[in-house]
Amino acid sequence: MGERMSSGVELPTLQEIISNASKSSLLNDPHVRTVWELSGDRGLFDKSPEYLAKLRKDLLRSSLKYFDKCSEFYHELFKRIDVDISAAEVEDLIKLAVPSDLLRGDGYKKFLIEGLKEPGFIFSSSGTTSSTPVRVYRSYLELAMMTKANTLLFEYVYGGELKEGRGVALFLAAKELRSVLNFVAFVDLALQYKKIKLIYGMDLVESEGSSSQWKKLVPNQKRIMDFLKSKEEPKLFFTAPAGVHLLTKKFDEMNPLKRIFAKAAYGIPPVNLGDGGVIVTGGGSKGFDIPPYGEIVEHARKYFKVRVDNEVKPAPFMDVYGMTETLTALIDRFGTMNKIPHPLQEVLIVDLKTLKPIDEPGKEGIAIFFDPLAVSWLEVFIPGDVLMFQPSDRYYGKEFIYVRRLSKEEGWDLQRACGGALEEMMTRGIRSDAPIH
Repeated sequence: MGERMSSGVELPTLQEIISNASKSSLLNDPHVRTVWELSGDRGLFDKSPEYLAKLRKDLLRSSLKYFDKCSEFYHELFKRIDVDISAAEVEDLIKLAVPSDLLRGDGYKKFLIEGLKEPGFIFSSSGTTSSTPVRVYRSYLELAMMTKANTLLFEYVYGGELKEGRGVALFLAAKELRSVLNFVAFVDLALQYKKIKLIYGMDLVESEGSSSQWKKLVPNQKRIMDFLKSKEEPKLFFTAPAGVHLLTKKFDEMNPLKRIFAKAAYGIPPVNLGDGGVIVTGGGSKGFDIPPYGEIVEHARKYFKVRVDNEVKPAPFMDVYGMTETLTALIDRFGTMNKIPHPLQEVLIVDLKTLKPIDEPGKEGIAIFFDPLAVSWLEVFIPGDVLMFQPSDRYYGKEFIYVRRLSKEEGWDLQRACGGALEEMMTRGIRSDAPIH
């Protein structure tokens, strides 16, 4: 398989992904068949926190048995760090978690199961925090599960099902980025899943001295205006926080004459997103110096409106928190719910110094993520973000609040404290039989 990066290789269509996924040889394994079926189960969102915690523990043990069977690398690792795969507990994820830095460059290859011959794709981080991006391989089967599971999570937080073929979406990103960045690919595939038209509002322009993909983007005024003028609804607006901030600044800076002309010609500002419209942010600041998120929302709501029961109201905001490494994201709805994971994803918060689980609401700690839907590698990792949680009466029992990135000093302390799996991973090179994707 050739490397699926931005060098002229397109993200496959959802139809191609699902066709390949349904023929995957990985589905011959009972564990993989189980998670494949669960990835599209809307009923999970109606279960109790206790039911889901038990299900996640069962899937953890099933997942470890699967990787133990499929990979000598993982078989040796479990023995080395003394993890009993038949009786594993959530706390064992702390031993297994690896910092995302180990996935930079070709680092991901050492984590793949042996004999992997599935058609797949590689996503890369945006390059805003390091010149060597994190890269993660996804089989077509995993891409299909990612699309189904994330769409169901999105609809839960959104507050209802997206109607097939109804509405239009604008993404302030370039089409090329769907073949590189996980967040852009998820939005693209989810909207294909729902047959909703997607307009890319940016072009990717190469320029000297700009290494980050996000800083090579320039607006395509025509496509943005096509979205703003469209009579279709709902309008779904996807952007990095910087995108909505810069757009609202443009409205602020309009002189009275230009504002009158824009209102007469295009009906803006304000922008009417219609019945069911929403602004969805993701990807963090992307290196831009922008105000706190709450201020961005408050400012943008002066210009972005929706219609609810024939009454005009400020637009709702949803924010997607996910990394290149996360197969499923965490999503919030501003002012309604904090970030909530997919029912199958395990999110653990641990103390930076002791690496002990934090059970106290409102106490900051390092996040560890485990997703059993990942079947080409054991997705247990530490992205280097500080989170805290609050109790919730929703299905997960907790809602999470992003606090900040780790400082470089804290990140180094964390790597020295990680023992277990980290020592094992750092002392092993890329396997000679690892597939070259």
